[in-house]
Parts: sequence; C-alpha cells; structure tokens
Amino acid sequence: MNCAYGGGGPPQNTDISGIGVRVSFYLQTLFLSCLSARAGSLEEIKSALYTLLFTNTAMAVTALILGLKPQPEISFHDALVVLYLLYLSWVTVYFSLPACARFDGTVKLLQVFSIIQSYTVFAFAFAVLITAPSFGFPSDCNQNASVVLFRPFNALKAGRPVGWVVTGIVVTVYTAVLIRDHLPQAHNAILQWIRRRVTKEVPATGPGLPMDESPTSLPQRRPQATLIQNKVQYNSRRTAEIPKEYDLQIAWNIVINIAFVLVLWALTVMNTELLIRWNHFAPNDTLQSSWQFGQVLPMFLIVLPLANLITAFREFGLRPQVTAKSMV
Repeated sequence: MNCAYGGGGPPQNTDISGIGVRVSFYLQTLFLSCLSARAGSLEEIKSALYTLLFTNTAMAVTALILGLKPQPEISFHDALVVLYLLYLSWVTVYFSLPACARFDGTVKLLQVFSIIQSYTVFAFAFAVLITAPSFGFPSDCNQNASVVLFRPFNALKAGRPVGWVVTGIVVTVYTAVLIRDHLPQAHNAILQWIRRRVTKEVPATGPGLPMDESPTSLPQRRPQATLIQNKVQYNSRRTAEIPKEYDLQIAWNIVINIAFVLVLWALTVMNTELLIRWNHFAPNDTLQSSWQFGQVLPMFLIVLPLANLITAFREFGLRPQVTAKSMV
C-alpha cells in the first residue's frame, strides 16, 4: 500500500519527539557531561544522573506502550527520533558513572537504576528493530523512513541491518562488563594462596653478601647519604622560593574533556535534527501550539543539572581540584 503522505512521514507526535522533549534531552546530556568533569561533590553528579536515568526510562517505556498498542499512537519515524535521543542519553550516563568513583560514598542504588534504565532502552531498541516494517501507525509510510549519519540512508534497507549489529554489540559488551564487575573474583584468592606458599623471608645476610655490606655496616656510609639528603633539601627549598607566576592554575585535562564532549555532543545533536529534516514529517493540521504541557514539562528537568553545573563552576572554575580521596 502507498503512503498517504507521499514520500515523507506522518505528522510528528510532539509529546514524544517534539522540540521541548528534544531540547530537554540535549541540555540534560550536555550539563551532565560537563558536571562529571567538574563536580565538587558526589551529590551534584548523583542528582543529575538520577534525573536523566528516570527521563530515559520513562521515555523508553512510554514509546514502547504507544508503539505496540493495538492502535499505535506514534509512527516509525517518531520511534527513530526517540532512539537517537535515548542512545545519546544512554552513552552519557554510561560514561558519567565512573566520575562518581572520585568521591567517597555509595552508588549502589544508582547502579541498580542504571542497569534498569539500560535494559529498558535495549528492549525498546530491539522492539523497533524486530517490528520495523509494521511498527507504529501508519505503517505504510515506514518504507519512506530514513536514518542519518551525516547523510540519509533508508531505515529498513540499510539502517535496520546496521542497527542490529550495533545494538547487538553494545548489549553483548555491556552485559559482559556487568557480569565481570559483579561476579566474585576467584582468581584473587588463588593469587593470595600462591603468595603465601611461595613467598619466603629474605635473610639479612647471605653467602653472596660480604660482611662489610651487611646492615650492621651501613652506619659507616651515613655521612655520604647525609650530604646527598642535605643537597636535595637545599634544592627543594630553593625551588620553592621561585615564584610560580607561570602557573595559570588551569586543569587542562578538564578543558580537553569538555571540548571533546562539546564536539561529540554537537555532532549527535546535528544528526538528530537532520533525521527530522530528512524524514519530512507532514505538517500538523491542528491549530494547537507545539509548546503545550508535553513540551514545557520536560524543560523543567534541566533546572537541577543546570543549577549544579553553575554551582560547580562558580566554586572551582577550571582550577585543578583536589578531592579528599586523592589526598589519601
């Protein structure tokens, strides 16, 4: 059957892939990425992570329900936009979690929610891949859908096989890492047993060590060692007296991380917006504004990550940060 909208797609469901929803995802991922590099406390990162985790899970569950109903309320084109948003958010969460290790505190509950979120996103991705030709309504237009990686490709002919490969690899690697991190490390016990059996006490003197080289003769060499130590202390004091005016107190690793994040984030946002442009969504015939409750509400989700980000940069700027954990 021919698509009723020609070579394009049906009108966009703004409650699931509208401008407000997309901006909320874009800004949350950007703020969380920058906050992971600059945060001064565990609570700042955790609050932003929880917000994005719940957003991702709610979006994946909602899209699953609306797309697999007997009378679907979203189209295959909408599902592709949701997939792009969820993969951006999932990658952000996955690479932001290790930042919590810089601080003392427990993140077990956060890890549990992260696992739930991950497999919910994977379930939605597999559901779309399995039912791609008939997913959503109207399914007659699914053959017109495109995926974008700097240029458009047909979603069913080229995008679906690539999606299977990429999603399969991601799920397999993620599951393998998850199993490795949570299984008891049996080999550590074996190594400790080997050390207890093999390690022997080294004698103070041995047949190959002359008597004048034994520990009892070491005090004879203390004057030379004392001279070297005094020289090192003098050089250290002299170096400390030199003013370090050349030190700009800039954590260049943080600057590089943020610049790298900005580039990748900008490329992902560009491809998502190109996806909408090249899928040629039909205009909505209703006179209602696109900025309704479903678009305004997600915008409030960026308030907490933005506040935490502003607080972190006002307190630390781009200066090197010394945490309590790094001083131990």
